[in-house]
Amino acid sequence: MKSVVIYNNKGGVGKTTIAVHCALRAALHHRLRTVAIGLDRQGDILRWLSGGEVWVGDGTVHEHSPNLTVIYSPNQQPNMRLNADLVVMDSSPSLALAGNVRTDLVVVPVDGRLALDDLQNALPDLIESQAKLLVVMNRADAGGTKTLAALKRACAKVPKMTIWPAMVPDSAALKRAAEYYRPVWDVPYGENSEGAKAIKALSDDILQMLGLGARR
Repeated sequence: MKSVVIYNNKGGVGKTTIAVHCALRAALHHRLRTVAIGLDRQGDILRWLSGGEVWVGDGTVHEHSPNLTVIYSPNQQPNMRLNADLVVMDSSPSLALAGNVRTDLVVVPVDGRLALDDLQNALPDLIESQAKLLVVMNRADAGGTKTLAALKRACAKVPKMTIWPAMVPDSAALKRAAEYYRPVWDVPYGENSEGAKAIKALSDDILQMLGLGARR
C-alpha cells in the first residue's frame, strides 16, 4: 500500500481539489483500490466525494464506488487496517500534522509566495519524515506572468523538494467542480478544459512517483 498526503500549513491553496481528483483518477481510471481520508476537521473531501450527501461526523465512512472509500478522521490517521493500493490524505492547515502523518509522498500546493514562505515552519518536520516532497504550483498564474516567474524561482530554492514542472491553472472549470461537488471532467465545459488536463496529468504523475502509474 502506498500513501500520499496533500499538505500545506496555509489554508485555501487547493489541497482538497488535488486530493479529490487524485483519488478519483486512481480509483476510476487506474482501477486502484483507493481510500481517501479527510484529516481536515471541515470534512470537505467527504462532502465532495459524496456529492454533498454526507455530512461530517467522527468515524464517518462513505463508499463512493467499488474502488473508492472515503473516511473522515480529523487530525489523525485512522487506526484501522486498510485494504487498499493507495491512500490519499487531505490534510488540514496544521503545523502539528507535518511531523505526525506517516506517508510515502507529500504533495505541497502553493498558490503564491505567502503559501511558500509559510511552509518554512513545517519544512524541517517534512524533511525528517523521509517522505518524498513534491511542490505543485496551483492557481499561481492568477497574478500574471511576472508573479508566476518569481514564484518558480522561489520554489527552486526550497531544499529537498521536487518541483512539478507544469502547474494547475486558475481554472473556472475547477471552481465549478468545487461548487457542484463533482470532478472537473463531469461539470459543464470541464472535460476538455485546461484545468481538467492539468489535474489529470498531476494525478498521474503522483501515482507514477509512488510506483502505481503503470496500472491501467
